[in-house]
Amino acid sequence: MDLIKNRWKILQIVNMGTFMSTLDVGIVNVVLPTMAAQFSVTLAQVQWVVTSYLLTMVAFLPILGKWSDRMDRSKIYSYGFLVFAGGSLIAALSTTLTAIIIARIIQGVGASMIMSNSQAMVRKLFPNHEIGKALAMNAVVISVGTLSGPAVGGLLMEIADWSFLFVINVPLGLIALICGIQWFPRDEKRGVQPLDAIGSTMLAVSTALLLLGAVRGETEGFNGTILALYGAGGLLLVLLFIYERRIPHGVIDKVLYTNRAMAVGNSTSLLLNVAQMSTIIPITFYMQQVLEYPTRTVGLMLALQPIFLGITSPVSGWYRDKYGAYFPTIAGAAICGISMLFVAMGSGIHPWGIALHLSLFGVGTGLFHAINNAEIMSEAPSDKISLIGSMLALIRYFGMIVGIGMAVLLAGGMGATAVASVEHTAKIKGLFGVGFFICLATVLICLLRPRQKPQSALAEGSAKVNKSI
Repeated sequence: MDLIKNRWKILQIVNMGTFMSTLDVGIVNVVLPTMAAQFSVTLAQVQWVVTSYLLTMVAFLPILGKWSDRMDRSKIYSYGFLVFAGGSLIAALSTTLTAIIIARIIQGVGASMIMSNSQAMVRKLFPNHEIGKALAMNAVVISVGTLSGPAVGGLLMEIADWSFLFVINVPLGLIALICGIQWFPRDEKRGVQPLDAIGSTMLAVSTALLLLGAVRGETEGFNGTILALYGAGGLLLVLLFIYERRIPHGVIDKVLYTNRAMAVGNSTSLLLNVAQMSTIIPITFYMQQVLEYPTRTVGLMLALQPIFLGITSPVSGWYRDKYGAYFPTIAGAAICGISMLFVAMGSGIHPWGIALHLSLFGVGTGLFHAINNAEIMSEAPSDKISLIGSMLALIRYFGMIVGIGMAVLLAGGMGATAVASVEHTAKIKGLFGVGFFICLATVLICLLRPRQKPQSALAEGSAKVNKSI
């Protein structure tokens, strides 16, 4: 491919979109009590400010991924900033809870336009021997954006009211829109494949049902309603897979499970996201309610994970581009498993054990995710890269959904009713034990990854042949 000279500069616009869309998942969490008081509603009602955004993203990601492969994905990505900024402005000016929820749905559509194409844009910008480094930077942004939302929201609330959390997206979105239109490489015309409307709808509804069950189950624990939501979502997923096997151009594209490298990459990504989400939520509540740490201390402890991920990801991306992906992904999953033992083993749950777990898990995911994403996107057919990228993003949310459900099942509800008891501590330790075995299963599946020759070696070999000619 012809090298794009300003590709590293363009990558920062891609990263800006990734950061904005992932940050807004959690940035409003700290202002929910304030909103509830201002609009005279319950916390359960105001929770829809968060839930509506997530539901919209998981519903639209596969649809927009498929659509982007039919059109100019650079335009869809760029105009995603405009839709996101528009939703943010409406939210900032809203005077009712209903208006804010509608604005968050608009934000979710814009975020889906961005997230469904962010990995694809990186694939378009960079040759294969550089994609590891580029996606390593993107992986850091995803992690920092996802985990730092509440901290950033709390900091901004110290200097302004809740509307500022949305206003700040408007200038950033408009700047990114202008830069995207000017800088992003345009797509050539491609053959139009039929849009799988039935499969896309089934995937959207099933994922939304599962996410709704996870969000409600986090505070309510398992009850009849939660089980019904999970059961209906799971059944619809089974029917979706049966349906997708019968059509040639489905939203669950056959390349996702017939290509061995892609199948290994997606399945291990799902497992590691399950392990992360199932343990990060209960340990956060444990620090708040049992160890009685103030919010600032909890935030600093949780920051260990993205910090170590940020340190490790660039190194892993460089290693993948030079030597290959096989060993770092195995090592990353193994380190994540070892980190679980610092909480699962011993007589109790100690602060030093939590700190070691968070630090090592950050190292492990830093080694794993950037390389794994690069391997998946490198295997994606050029006419399906947005669909593959959107499914990669959707898998993160599936991991979150399954992880929350597993945490609720094994550790119980994690709202204000959680108590500092020996039984509760034992449940969390057991949950981390399960997390260890999930990471171990990830290691075993990583062993099935094809051992491909490093891309840098291929590039150097090609250059030597051309030089000799």
